[in-house]
Amino acid sequence: MSENPVQKPEVIKAINAFSQNNFKEAEQICLELLSRDSDADANHIVGCIRMGQRKFDESISYINKSLEISPDNIGTLISLGCVLSSKKDYLEAIKVFKKIIKLKDDISQVHFYLGEAYRQTLQNEKSLSSFKKCLEITPDHIGCQLMVGIIYEELKKFNQAIDFYKACINTYPEYIEPHINLGMCYLLTGNYAEGWNEYEWRLKLQAQVYEIKFKKPRWVGQDLSGKTLVIATEQSVGEILLFIRFAKQLAFDGAKIIVMTQGELKKILESQKWINKVISYDDEVPDCDYYTYLLSIPKVLEWNPKMDTQTHPYLEIDKENFSEILLDKKNIGYLLAPDMNSSTAKQTAIPEKDISSLIDTKNINFINLSEIKDIDVLAGIIQNLDLVICVESDLAYLAGSLNISTFLILPVVPKHLWDLSYKSTSPWYPSLELFRQETSGDWTNVINEIQGRLTSV
Repeated sequence: MSENPVQKPEVIKAINAFSQNNFKEAEQICLELLSRDSDADANHIVGCIRMGQRKFDESISYINKSLEISPDNIGTLISLGCVLSSKKDYLEAIKVFKKIIKLKDDISQVHFYLGEAYRQTLQNEKSLSSFKKCLEITPDHIGCQLMVGIIYEELKKFNQAIDFYKACINTYPEYIEPHINLGMCYLLTGNYAEGWNEYEWRLKLQAQVYEIKFKKPRWVGQDLSGKTLVIATEQSVGEILLFIRFAKQLAFDGAKIIVMTQGELKKILESQKWINKVISYDDEVPDCDYYTYLLSIPKVLEWNPKMDTQTHPYLEIDKENFSEILLDKKNIGYLLAPDMNSSTAKQTAIPEKDISSLIDTKNINFINLSEIKDIDVLAGIIQNLDLVICVESDLAYLAGSLNISTFLILPVVPKHLWDLSYKSTSPWYPSLELFRQETSGDWTNVINEIQGRLTSV
């Protein structure tokens, strides 16, 4: 924990306890010591414990007390940078990591931390430089190889991204994440065959749905006429809404469909006439002929946009009366604030001034759909609208599945499902028109284009 030449016996005991994950004992020793005397190591240890407890402000306070005594202690500075990053105070974290590098520039992990802090603040070129410096010091740093691939993808340098994902796989063939990222990059750039294959690695992730024990064989294309197929849904609400179309296709081919799902879509799925039964992950697996995972169906079908197999809408949901509808105006529902817990929140966040400018268009009744949390209610309400305007969200998939006219706003590099081969349309949804950001952080072109289009809605 320290670079000090002499450590108190209590500190050595606390370090031993900390290294064995006996955090309560380590804390007690350190607090007892600190009640009598100021000590850099003791403050550092308690700061690390508070970081693990996610008490970030307390952690920073203890670590700063340690740095007051030993201001250039590399280990303590690294802890400060890490806790600032954990608190999402990335700009301050960048300052700390840069200070460490000035003191000692050959610690690969510090360059990695700095690269991630730059990435979180959308400074992608600086992020790439830091990650590459990390790899110069530690060429087989798997996590860094993966992050370089991600940054190249965010910079729209997809060939380089693919190369780095493959480098990760060559270094550690069983590393799940680069396979998944490679699959998503392929799908984003229109390579569906290889994309579906690599995306199958998601099944190795730890998730409740992948731990379900099925006693019957997995469906890999066998004839389903008169057969019962259990389909386990996966991933987000949006992805379930998008891929459930394939379950309907199999039902029309003669399969009896049982859907295993979890969460808020259960009611909507139960209302679909072509689904025989909806159960939860915790229920006993019913008798069936085969099982499959929802997102594996397009791989088996070898689906790509050239296959004309879809009908729209493919979901039927009862329409609900909505008091905010005005009969003498166009009614447009909008959701322009991303889920701030999502990994793409920074990329999809539109400034308030741009949102205000957009919804200020006269002679239109704009309705804020972000206030409606119940997806069943939302599904009924949006069928009353003339148009939906939204960022990438569950709403986009819901509107598309109901064939509702939608303007979908996407960042420079969107989620892998919004194939860049299509500029303003999507092979998934004919009712969606895509408005793609041209420069990261700048929504001017999108806002202006939509405002121009609203005059003809």
